[in-house]
Amino acid sequence: MRSFWKNSAAVSARLAAAPQLLVTLDFDGTLAALAETPRRARLKPAFRTALRVLAAAPGVSVFILSGRALKDVRGLVGLRNLYCGGNHGMEIQGPGFAWRDPGAAKARNLVAGIAADLQERFPTGTGVLVENKIFSASVHYRNLKPAYERGFFSRMKVLRSAQSGTLHWRGGHKVFELLPRDAAHKGDAVRRLAARLGRPLCVAVGDDLTDEDMFGALAAGGISVRVGRKAGSKAGYFLADQAEVLRLLRFILSARKNK
Repeated sequence: MRSFWKNSAAVSARLAAAPQLLVTLDFDGTLAALAETPRRARLKPAFRTALRVLAAAPGVSVFILSGRALKDVRGLVGLRNLYCGGNHGMEIQGPGFAWRDPGAAKARNLVAGIAADLQERFPTGTGVLVENKIFSASVHYRNLKPAYERGFFSRMKVLRSAQSGTLHWRGGHKVFELLPRDAAHKGDAVRRLAARLGRPLCVAVGDDLTDEDMFGALAAGGISVRVGRKAGSKAGYFLADQAEVLRLLRFILSARKNK
C-alpha cells in the first residue's frame, strides 16, 4: 500500500483523463466515524455537501455501498442523485436502476431464525446488538459486557464452525456478519453498477474486511483507497484516518474540474 497523498499527482491525472468516473464509498468508518451503535452513526453536513456536489459533477456517479440494509443507507445519506447499495451489495438502487440478489432473498428465513436465536440469548442488557437486515444479519459486540463475554464467544464459535451450504460468517470491526454463501458482495456490486454505467474508471474507498472485495475487484485497473493502513490489504493506497475522506472527496472534485 502507498500513501494516497504522496501519490496524489498521478491519481489526479487519471481522474481528470477519465471520460466517466464511478466513486464508491463505504459508510461506517469511511463516510461516517464509527459509533457505539449503528443507530448513532451520522453523516456530517460537510460530507453530505461534498457528496452532493460530486454526484452533480459531469461524468461522475457516486455509489454508497454499505453492509447496512438499503433503506437504512438511503436514510442516512439523504441524497437522491446517487446510487446506494445495502447488505454488502445484495441490493442496489439509484437513478434508473434497481437490483436485488435473488439467491439472498431465498435465505432470508434462515437469517431471521439465527438472528432471533441470538437476540433471545443476548438481549440488549448484555451489550450485544443483533441486526436482522433481511438478507444478512450483523452481530455487534463493541459494547459487550464482561460478564457475558465467555457465553457470547462460545456461542459464536459454535455458530461459525457449523457447516452450512447456505450461510457463512465473516468478521469485521467488533462485528460478526451472517451472509448468504453465494450472494453478491461489494466487489460484485461495483462491477455490476460499472457495467450498467458503461465501465467508467472506478474509485473505491473503505475501511473494513468486506471492503477488500471491492479493492480486489479494482486491482486490475481501478483506484482503491483504504482508510487506515493495514498489512495485506488489496487496496492500492491508504489514508491516515476517516477524517481524511472529506479531503479526498474534495480532491476528486478538484481533479474533475481540471479536465
